Amino acid sequence: MKFRNTKLKSTFIFILMLIIIAGVSFVAYQASMNVGKSQKEVQVKETETKENEASNQETTTEGTVQAAEGNTAETNAAVEKKTALNNTIKLGLDLQGGVNIVYEPKLDRTPTGEEMSAARTMIQKRLDAKGYTEAEVSLEGTNKIRVDIPGVSDPQKAIQEIGAAGMLRFLDQEGKEIVTGTNVTKATANGVEQNGVSQIVVSVEMDKEGTKLFSDFTKNNIGQPIYIMLDETLLSFATIQAHITDGKGMITGNFTAEEAKDLADGINAGALPFTLDPVNSSGIGPKLGMDSLNTSLKAGMIGFIVILIFMVAFYRICGVAADIALVLYISVVILILSAMGATLTLPGIAGILLSIGMAVDANVIIFARIKEELAVGRSVPAAVDAGFHKAFSAILDGNVTTLIAAAVLYMFGTGLIKSFATTLGIGIVVSMFTALTITRIILKSFIGMRIKNPALYAAFKKAE
Repeated sequence: MKFRNTKLKSTFIFILMLIIIAGVSFVAYQASMNVGKSQKEVQVKETETKENEASNQETTTEGTVQAAEGNTAETNAAVEKKTALNNTIKLGLDLQGGVNIVYEPKLDRTPTGEEMSAARTMIQKRLDAKGYTEAEVSLEGTNKIRVDIPGVSDPQKAIQEIGAAGMLRFLDQEGKEIVTGTNVTKATANGVEQNGVSQIVVSVEMDKEGTKLFSDFTKNNIGQPIYIMLDETLLSFATIQAHITDGKGMITGNFTAEEAKDLADGINAGALPFTLDPVNSSGIGPKLGMDSLNTSLKAGMIGFIVILIFMVAFYRICGVAADIALVLYISVVILILSAMGATLTLPGIAGILLSIGMAVDANVIIFARIKEELAVGRSVPAAVDAGFHKAFSAILDGNVTTLIAAAVLYMFGTGLIKSFATTLGIGIVVSMFTALTITRIILKSFIGMRIKNPALYAAFKKAE
């Protein structure tokens, strides 16, 4: 009776594992079908809007054209809201097509770190406001800013829109200008203590002209709101609490350190005394990008199938267990990337394929240990337990060192390097789980179903 119960239990566990893996794989398949879908929706909307604007400009006034632009922003926002609720894997610049731009400050001196950080913030906010929500902005060295914009149909327009200095304005509730970015000397995020409570604030300092204008305004508008705008984007708004005579205002609120820094950078961005020159730009067509994606996926699929066949041919039942675990591995990686709304690039695909190799390598190490245990005459259950136990340290050491390398690449790399590091790091963690847990559960199920012939688990010669 015990034998029968054990066999039924193992069979049930095996079938349950197959059902779960099939379900996860189906969901992953659906997610893979939506790769780049949100970007295509935005591109279609932009194309339709441009066609409408072209026809409207022949028969409408300038005010009507501006309203159409407003509707475009609303449409893009609606698409963005929709995709935010249903994250999908996005395509990077090298797969979707777009433009890469490198900017340099137009200065006779080396810009400070604060100025470069503020310039980066200004570009990012301007890109978001213009609808380039998939763009990535990063610092290169001490005086260059790299911008990657996937799916751009007009690179020159993008260069012109994001390269000019930002316009910062402080407005009253009626939209009248109080001071501009030229009157701001600096903004900093710092911690202060008020009434015995520590909080993070943003301090803003004005020049001589700004001090007088701000003093005149705050004197007569205590309790009224003031709005801080960068171009047409609202950075923040605050309520005037007192008459500010020294040009040193303080914006309070429930800021986190990151939020306060972002606001300070945004204010400093509008006070930049320089414009940004595009020193280098290059584009890639969407057809070339999709050809690269299709070729990479085809190569990856062929390689994956060859691996599945190899594992079964050389490791028999162990290979079957490994193949089932590898299918789950691929599915889980796709779902994680989809949940993150990650951007997939060619190096990112390479990271996934490399982590597949790491997953197979872990299984090979385990099966080699099982083979050694069977060769010295151990039973299949004992050999499987000993194989996983002895292989664990080698697998852990190898994967941890690779994970450290991935973390370093992510922290210090930019753009494509980060994409590679992200997929590699996720793949390593998932591969360790599938190799050490899922493969073991499946092998234990086979053993529980009374499949205990050593020859089915490995080809070996008994030690004499």
